[in-house]
Amino acid sequence: MKLRLTIMSMLFCSLLAACGLKHPGPEMTRDGVSFTFYAPQAKSVAIAGSFNAWNMHKDSLSGPDQKGLWSIVIPLHEGRYEYLFVINGKDWQPDPSVPGVDDGFGGKNSVLLIGEEHSPQ
Repeated sequence: MKLRLTIMSMLFCSLLAACGLKHPGPEMTRDGVSFTFYAPQAKSVAIAGSFNAWNMHKDSLSGPDQKGLWSIVIPLHEGRYEYLFVINGKDWQPDPSVPGVDDGFGGKNSVLLIGEEHSPQ
């Protein structure tokens, strides 16, 4: 079964691109899901989520590029994933390009749905 981002996730990405915003959002690639985060002044950016047991040391993003974007591609299977970006090892930030859900601690986690059986929230 071919993996794909849900229609809702793709709609958010399209809207952000049309507005010229700096957070393009997660995109499906041949190698996995490409995550980007705009933080031109950051010394480090990592991603932590349900796909890596919320380990802020496992998946470091490369960057920043000339536009200030940090990026990583993570191979993910179909499913529902919550995640946050970790800036400079201490500042946990949701992805501004995707919808968030209550994390149970007064904050928000970003949500990514991959696969055909997942319907938009």
